[in-house]
Amino acid sequence: MALNMWIGTRTRAAYLRRLSVVHAVELRLKIVTELFMREMSPSGFYREFGGGSPSRVAKNFKRLEEHGWLRYIRSEPAPGGRGIEDFYRATELAIFDTETWALVPYSVKLGYSWNLLRQLVEQFAVAMRAKSLDSRPDRLFSLTQLHVDQQGWDRVQEKVASLFAWLLEEREDAKLRMFHTGEAPMLATAVQIAFETAAGGETEAMARLARHNEEWGMSFTERLAKVIADELCLLIVGEANLREISPTEFHSEFGGSIHQVHRRFKTLERLGWLKKVDMKTGGKRRGAREYFYRATAPAIVDGPAWAELPDSAKTARSWATFVKLSDEIKAAMRTGTMDFRDDRALAWSLLQLDEQGWSNAVAKTNAALAFVYEEQERAAERMAESGEEPISMTVALAVFESPKDTKKQP
Repeated sequence: MALNMWIGTRTRAAYLRRLSVVHAVELRLKIVTELFMREMSPSGFYREFGGGSPSRVAKNFKRLEEHGWLRYIRSEPAPGGRGIEDFYRATELAIFDTETWALVPYSVKLGYSWNLLRQLVEQFAVAMRAKSLDSRPDRLFSLTQLHVDQQGWDRVQEKVASLFAWLLEEREDAKLRMFHTGEAPMLATAVQIAFETAAGGETEAMARLARHNEEWGMSFTERLAKVIADELCLLIVGEANLREISPTEFHSEFGGSIHQVHRRFKTLERLGWLKKVDMKTGGKRRGAREYFYRATAPAIVDGPAWAELPDSAKTARSWATFVKLSDEIKAAMRTGTMDFRDDRALAWSLLQLDEQGWSNAVAKTNAALAFVYEEQERAAERMAESGEEPISMTVALAVFESPKDTKKQP
């Protein structure tokens, strides 16, 4: 999620490289996500989630600790008295703040958003199959379309971002309460989405991208890490978002090692971030071939979570909202408005809560929803005086119970 959250004195490029450490191995993102909710040891993580082998999990724990993503908490005897287990907690979630998100090329943002949205849809699908989505009468699943001015957009995004941060704090408060009361935790999913609604045809930024529908032999997170870890890759993809460009053209404009430039272009093509779209010969090329590339946009298709839901799930009262949200998201992804603005909101999180935490989360999310409606009215009054053109905006907020065996995807 692109959040307006300060992340200390790190430079944004350095933070991108730090994020790449988590994304470089899909297992690491899983570790950070799970250990942000609770403390775990490498062997405990392996017993619950696997990860190849105990030694592989331990090595990734160590790597994350070296880069400040995990911190040591305590040690205790291992089950069966076989050695000592060290327990860790994640220091933070691997998220993009708004300023860092602005450094990511538009096409990479699209890929990241599509990957996250597919996870979110699967999360809804799991809850619908288990009939937990509507199991609580006070659950919230809202979809709102509104028109606001720029001030209204900013205020709504700020409210949605603050709701995300507040929910994480409430999760910590619930943990403390449960420590004292012994109450068993429940698992809830919270969703915060706010983006510019699709309107008409493609944005200019989307129209400049090549499309791809290929599969790669690595996870999306690993493909992402290869880009955000390397400033030269970021620069190449950024330029390829704006125009067709060849390695030779890039080198003539930005300098550096021509060998390194050619290598990066080939790597980015292999990873699916660039696509070869033209070839030219003649003139100063003296018979040599010059290949031109564009950045790519992901193919927006219905995934299994949409297609394979049982008919029984489609009778749930949330089904119509789910379908409408899915359609709005796909339309915004296809036309390019989903990531047109750097301060769009897109997040979902699993929360372990007690009953008080659940009540607080629902109340706080309902209050945010009320704010959204009120802000639309205030924006209408401002636009009536200023004549400012409205921004079409889609806001989705949800808090619902998840099956107890739900695991957040990397």
